[in-house]
Amino acid sequence: MRNIKLLFTLFSVMLLLLAGCNRGVDSESGTQKTEASDKEDGKPKVAVVLKALNSEYFKLMEAGAKKAFEDLGVDGTILAPSNETEVEKQINMLEDLLNQDLDALVVMPSQSDAAIPVLEKYKAKGIPVLLADSDVNWKGKTTFIGTDNYTAGLEAGKALASQLKKGDKIAILEGVLGTPTNEERVKGVEDAAKEAGLEIAASQAADYDRVKAVSAMENILTANPDIKGIFTANDEMALGALRATTSRNMSVPIVGVDGITEAVESVNADGVYATVAQRPYDMTYKGVENALKVLDGEELEKRIDSGLDVITKENSEEKLSELSELLGK
Repeated sequence: MRNIKLLFTLFSVMLLLLAGCNRGVDSESGTQKTEASDKEDGKPKVAVVLKALNSEYFKLMEAGAKKAFEDLGVDGTILAPSNETEVEKQINMLEDLLNQDLDALVVMPSQSDAAIPVLEKYKAKGIPVLLADSDVNWKGKTTFIGTDNYTAGLEAGKALASQLKKGDKIAILEGVLGTPTNEERVKGVEDAAKEAGLEIAASQAADYDRVKAVSAMENILTANPDIKGIFTANDEMALGALRATTSRNMSVPIVGVDGITEAVESVNADGVYATVAQRPYDMTYKGVENALKVLDGEELEKRIDSGLDVITKENSEEKLSELSELLGK
């Protein structure tokens, strides 16, 4: 009798052990899962948070991140508010991600001052923070990957000056006031204008928006009909400025920043004179790539320059082919 009870006890223990094992089996793959591998197949978990996804520039950043997730075996997430002026929404997304057991964060902050408090929370949790496109004056960042925006503005200013003469008046359409990206680009073009002896007759914000740029440019041209050239802090505003000048039968050189397809097509068709093309696809790809390096214990430089290209009619077709490939068109 005692032996029967012992056998029954052993049989019960074996059933419990089997039940415990089966609880951790994935029904689709049949592979064992443990608490230590809650993440998808044990992959590193990286979130990429952008300012928005409502323009080709951001779509290129999204494509770069997705390709990096695929190539490098990452459990990746991409989030963004509907518009880059929705700073609070982006902050809320970053707050929510703190509870997602991330290994690393790649973020394009909408506003540096607003982002720092939540980024400090990532640092406190030991989560490396890599900034893409938009830098933040914050000691806790792991690295910044992007364009030197001052250089972008400077090169745009030089391209504009190449079509003008000393004493000519130019107008500037700024992006979102108070953001480092805008301030640095504007400072670059201001220094280039000063060096070339150009006069800045007007400078007005249009929030990187094409429709707002049309209205702002019309106001500037009404007050300053003798404008000879225009710099815009992004390509959307360059295309808006082109619409405003064309409606007045004006032909003045316009230089933007970003290198989006529509702007490059305009350059190729003798509309916008030039665009300083950033490499947004590379920014997020390198962001994910370098996040993994950090997780492997590698130390990064505090600044990784993703580079830029000045696109004029001469090299516009080559740029269009590149963009088409990156966007899968």
